[in-house]
Amino acid sequence: MTVAGASFNDGNNDAESRIEVIDNSGNLPHPTNLELADSVLNRLEPKDRHEMGQMIHSRSVMGGILFAAVGIFWWLTVSVIGDKLGDGGAQPSMIFNLGFFHVSLLIPLLVLIATVLLMHSRERSSWQSGLIGGILLIIALYFTLEPLGWIVFTDQGSPSMVLQSLRIGALAIMVHFASHMLLDAILLSWVQKMLQSFPLELSTLEPLLLGQGGFDKDEEEVSPA
Repeated sequence: MTVAGASFNDGNNDAESRIEVIDNSGNLPHPTNLELADSVLNRLEPKDRHEMGQMIHSRSVMGGILFAAVGIFWWLTVSVIGDKLGDGGAQPSMIFNLGFFHVSLLIPLLVLIATVLLMHSRERSSWQSGLIGGILLIIALYFTLEPLGWIVFTDQGSPSMVLQSLRIGALAIMVHFASHMLLDAILLSWVQKMLQSFPLELSTLEPLLLGQGGFDKDEEEVSPA
């Protein structure tokens, strides 16, 4: 058996590879998959396989909690007491004449898709998905700030529209973080399965400690009184 460090960055990235090839003669994943796995490991920095499993667990649980919070928050503040907060008499959007109820459903969907596309763009270096994700984020931001625009720039706005922007913004933020957590858990789970299926090993991330030589050097630099 040969042990060789897997370098997939072609010298363009200062970060060292976290994946080591145990047997070069064995069946190995496609180089693009190795690059993606190495990118995920360098970004999330699990110290070893055990911590990787803990990160998968914690991120999936947190993503589930946030998605549940999104559903409960929307149901309570939009579906149940939305009319009491003035949603029924508010101005519709200038885009497709959408009411607040439909906007509150559209924004989480836009943010979810945008988050997926932006993560794909980062991990795969895809300008197409980054472009589309950025456009969707701007559209979501427009819908979030539009109720405030009615108040600031027209005489047709009402104070209840401030609550609309706050609720939409809260939904968008929670969906973004929930999607991010869940996607990180999915990517780490994919890397974990790759390490189990191929002759690959995860290099342990050691803490940066000052060696004994460093202490000796510091003592030599201090001049005696």
